[in-house]
Amino acid sequence: MKITHKTFLTFLVIFLASCSSVSMDRTNDATAISASASGAYSDSGLTSQNILYFAYDKSDVNSEGRAKIRSLAKVIKDNDLSVRVEGHCDERGTREYNLALGEQRAKTVAELLIINGVASAKVSTVSYGEEKPAVSGSNENSWSKNRRALVKTFK
Repeated sequence: MKITHKTFLTFLVIFLASCSSVSMDRTNDATAISASASGAYSDSGLTSQNILYFAYDKSDVNSEGRAKIRSLAKVIKDNDLSVRVEGHCDERGTREYNLALGEQRAKTVAELLIINGVASAKVSTVSYGEEKPAVSGSNENSWSKNRRALVKTFK
């Protein structure tokens, strides 16, 4: 009986230790993602024209968003700017799913910029999934502001 009890305790300790390392990995990944964006890029200069919002679980751009993209493409071309498109999601869904959805949102906006004449070499994309919310809260008002793509320009 003692051997079974010791085996169970050993298994439990190993199991709990492995669970804590998974949580630390997620924290470290989020820190790495945030740290990579803190260098040459900032949120200063963002206006409502640089932000496109998406419907729940969607990556398609509505007519208002397409008009913003046409305007942004003109400014980007006229000023010979480079651009990074950041895809974001609300907190619902798994981390992996939200990273993939954020990537699809960023790629959709990037493709529309390229279609509107921005050189593909001047466009990059990144997904932050749910990691960088614009608004805190667990309600539709907050979620709708976090489902977005940011178009950040730089020289």
